[in-house]
Amino acid sequence: MDNFPIEEFKRDFIIKTLVQEKQFEQWVRILFFLNNELTNKYDFIYQDAFYTKLYELFNEGSVFINKILNSLNFGDNDEKRNLYSNLIDSLTQIRADLTEAEFEYIQYRRHNSCHIFQNSYEYIQDNLRIKKERSGRKLQDIQKDLQDLISKHGSDENIDFYLNKKLQGKLSALYQLLTQK
Repeated sequence: MDNFPIEEFKRDFIIKTLVQEKQFEQWVRILFFLNNELTNKYDFIYQDAFYTKLYELFNEGSVFINKILNSLNFGDNDEKRNLYSNLIDSLTQIRADLTEAEFEYIQYRRHNSCHIFQNSYEYIQDNLRIKKERSGRKLQDIQKDLQDLISKHGSDENIDFYLNKKLQGKLSALYQLLTQK
């Protein structure tokens, strides 16, 4: 039997994994950079980028971390396994510290910075169908959560200050944990 396709598949899989690991590391570095910059000075552009990086880290990033962690559990690279384990544990705790409304706000701001129109939050869709849910939640509940959060804090900028204060220390501590030698 010809082993060439199997060996090529293995090589491509290893290369893909290594490339994705570097892309992931760069994503996390940018998140920590933005967190640090927003600690020093508020910037709306950095804030939107921060929400995008953070939201995607919770979603696609967590899937990647768990995939790598599952692979590392079969090896002997304890240092790397501990790093990814600390990362997923910390992200899980940070996510748990956010209310559903706060997390929904972060997701909405990520959506705002990535899409011109917010069609997925609209009841009437382009095809004139009525949409009642987004990601398993009722649109009216999402809208109420967002409106209540804005009413509570008075503006998007005030929500940003509040969430930054809530998240910056935790993300800075995570950075310290991941970079300690």
